[in-house]
Amino acid sequence: AICKVLVAIAFIVSSVAAECTKDLECCRPGTLQQGDPPNAEKGSFCTMKPFEADYKLRIGKKAPMQLNLVDYCTDEILYSSYFAPEIDKFSLVNFPCTYSPLPCSQQPESRQEECLAGKAVWDEVGCTDDGTSFYHRVVQKRVCNPENYPDKNERGYMYYPPDEGDIDTPPSKGGCNCNWEMMRQKAVNRTGSSTATYTTGVPDGFIREGMGTFYVEVVVGGRKTSENIENCRCEGPHDVSKECMCLLGTRKVPYVYNNSVLPYLTALVSIKDGRLIFKRTFVSFNFEANGIGCAGCPVDACWGVPKQGEAGMQAWGFQGFDLDLESKLMCGIRLEPDAEYPDEAFCQYPQSPRDIDACSLKVYVAWVGTDAGGHACTSSNEMFSKFTQMGVSNIAVDFYNGFSNIATTVDRRITGRETT
Repeated sequence: AICKVLVAIAFIVSSVAAECTKDLECCRPGTLQQGDPPNAEKGSFCTMKPFEADYKLRIGKKAPMQLNLVDYCTDEILYSSYFAPEIDKFSLVNFPCTYSPLPCSQQPESRQEECLAGKAVWDEVGCTDDGTSFYHRVVQKRVCNPENYPDKNERGYMYYPPDEGDIDTPPSKGGCNCNWEMMRQKAVNRTGSSTATYTTGVPDGFIREGMGTFYVEVVVGGRKTSENIENCRCEGPHDVSKECMCLLGTRKVPYVYNNSVLPYLTALVSIKDGRLIFKRTFVSFNFEANGIGCAGCPVDACWGVPKQGEAGMQAWGFQGFDLDLESKLMCGIRLEPDAEYPDEAFCQYPQSPRDIDACSLKVYVAWVGTDAGGHACTSSNEMFSKFTQMGVSNIAVDFYNGFSNIATTVDRRITGRETT
């Protein structure tokens, strides 16, 4: 793998702590951690491992975090970015240029003036349409379709075509299954054992056409949004249980889904006495639980939790399948306009630098629990799920239509690493 440093801003969080005796198991911010080159002068940030026992988080200080784009089949990190939100401040980390607006030449005459003005803003903020943007290099190439994933692909996926259905079965979309034989051979090569087998991956039928083959992951102090938790866990790559569907629907959330984007995620960090090592501490994506689901968007732009079992995976691929989801979680915004719904929101050029956030990937961070001094965190009260007028499920559409006055300030980017 080749790592390319996209942004390099030195940032060390001070900590008075004893040397860690388990080099690959714990660290303090700024020290070497697993995956760092042994000859590196400074550690990458201490995110993938637990903090040392005497390092505790305090309200008002900054916490090292990592955002990853992770391959669904291999759980390998495709891209990493480091940032440092303030503890117990409802913060936003914005990653512009993660989508590509529909060119003005493909939009109706009535939108030409508005589109050309937006194109000028797009160029001004540094996004490009020449094929070299982050979207073209990383995101677009990892959307499930026959062009990106032919019958067999070195990236470990096998595309299968749509099914027109019959009198008893609705039509279904195509999709991309993990190439299990290729993954098995990689496991053999990695371990040297002829009986080794793969331990990662998602069930056949989960990655449907138009969906990204990677999920978004937030990491802090060795805790991940993607980790197994009680009643929301996968026991293997072919698991189709209710618990595994919960994990895939709520903890391994894609950015691209059904040719739409899910641009707004909120990571809730739970701490106890400033630490993340307790059983009931966690970092999870936050979704509302009031049952309104995806009332604000077309059915095929709704992300949610699939139903369990083989029948659930089959229904997951049906056209309009999300009418039969286990639970509906949030709306996406279409990357291109839908001929059947011409008035629905889709990703266009922004009209001001502030509007760049309409479709770009964003992660809000909120905190709950107590810090090192026993002070209660309150920023979770600012999460969108706390407000019925603008819940999580409709936030993308609401932001697109300008219903929110929440400031979309960009938090401090630290480093970014892209793996190809």
